[in-house]
Amino acid sequence: MSNNIFFAIQRTLKRELKRMVSRPIYLLGSVGVMAFCYIFFLSFMNEGQPQKMPIAVVDLDNSSFSRQFVRNLQTTQHVNIVEHIFTFKEAREQMQRGEIYAFVFIEHDFYKKLATNRRPNMTFYVNNAFLVAGSLSAKDISYMCLITAGGIQRQVLRAKGVADSQIVGIVQPIAVDMHSIGNPWINYGTYLLNVLLPTMLHLMTLMLTAFCIGVELKERTSKEWLENADNSMFAGLVGKLLPYTFIFIILGIIGNLLLYKFMHFPLNSSIGWMFLATCLLVLSGQALGIFFIGLLPVLRDGITVAGIFGTLSVTAAGATFPVEQLPYFIRELTLAFPMRHYFLIYVNQALNGVDVSHSLTKFIILLSFNLLPLFVYRRLKSAAINMNYPTK
Repeated sequence: MSNNIFFAIQRTLKRELKRMVSRPIYLLGSVGVMAFCYIFFLSFMNEGQPQKMPIAVVDLDNSSFSRQFVRNLQTTQHVNIVEHIFTFKEAREQMQRGEIYAFVFIEHDFYKKLATNRRPNMTFYVNNAFLVAGSLSAKDISYMCLITAGGIQRQVLRAKGVADSQIVGIVQPIAVDMHSIGNPWINYGTYLLNVLLPTMLHLMTLMLTAFCIGVELKERTSKEWLENADNSMFAGLVGKLLPYTFIFIILGIIGNLLLYKFMHFPLNSSIGWMFLATCLLVLSGQALGIFFIGLLPVLRDGITVAGIFGTLSVTAAGATFPVEQLPYFIRELTLAFPMRHYFLIYVNQALNGVDVSHSLTKFIILLSFNLLPLFVYRRLKSAAINMNYPTK
């Protein structure tokens, strides 16, 4: 790098630092937003899963058996019986108002029918508009129903004189031994925060990059910006974005330390690979921000496209919905999102701990996103020189 380029970058850097100090939005959009995300999400998902969600019971039988079932249900991990209701209508209205997530309905003469082998019905209703709360409530209620049915069957078999060694084989002929690989605690934070927080970092990198360039075009200071960089767009971009590169990389490294050292999320390889993936994610976000504002050199348009692209990154990563189940065209389109490659690196390195050679291609693809500004280099420089920003 020649001395002229070096001094041009230095002058642009000093100019940008003055702009950062003069406008709170720069630090608010980087440090402020990410600090809020770290504090909010890490404290919000501190327990890993929602615990003791409110449900109700409509016990029309009120026998010793039904009361014992209710007591057993109260001891499960995810449900908390907050109310005993006497009518189906009242329970339904409470669930519709969002006061409870589910309710169990035990019919009249439940135990009497059970004792005479008439197969009584125990019904439960779950509000699946709240997907997580509804699913976890249904899981615990279903589990307790199965345990109760197995206990009744065991008592009947004992009364018939069947040996305990045979009862187990009759009640549960196939023993299920399940092992959750990668996330044995079924911790929601493990698979959500490792994608959600990097996505927020990527989104803010995208939008702030598009903003700090687009605002020069809007305020018609872009020509001054380029002249300060000796009319070198390369020096102008490097000097302008260098402070944000440093800030976002530091924030990303802090996020990794919080996840893997403070929260003790699974990390089966060196944390250095995740540091590298984070650095490349930040650089790719800045490259895409330059690309969007260069393609659409209007502040509102560039930020809008950057925001939409960054928001879609959560789905494209494949953490919330399996990419393999998407239509072929959409599945191939996810490869255009840096978060998809970051997520695959996370799965290979942090979760599975495989050899880094399996992630080498993903690292290279993340690095290759930095070539995107070359496609809009001339267009962005022309817009900066001509200052033809639309007035309406």
